[in-house]
Amino acid sequence: MRRVSAAVAVELGLAGGASLAGRLVDVSVVGLRMSAPSELALGTSCRVRLVASELQDVDARATVVRSGAGELALRFDDLPYESFERLRAFLLHHAEDPSALEDELSDRLGFLGDES
Repeated sequence: MRRVSAAVAVELGLAGGASLAGRLVDVSVVGLRMSAPSELALGTSCRVRLVASELQDVDARATVVRSGAGELALRFDDLPYESFERLRAFLLHHAEDPSALEDELSDRLGFLGDES
């Protein structure tokens, strides 16, 4: 999956009402990498929100797959259709090769989950 870089705020919602804020390093339709002031344990589940003036918020459920050196990598576990469409528009806007990315995104439509 192609990754796109952009200066976007990332907010994580953690168990017990805790939260963690950072900045996006890069994102794809399957996950993201972000700068973070602290590490989280591998396997930690969280709610992710991408917040940028140029897009409506993108909300997803994710799992921490890498943590260290001031960065977290998260895999999207549930990306509701509305958020997928917002993320898709964001990725295409920032992609170096939008047509190649569009082909990859079309292949990912089966990944979408329904928000409970």
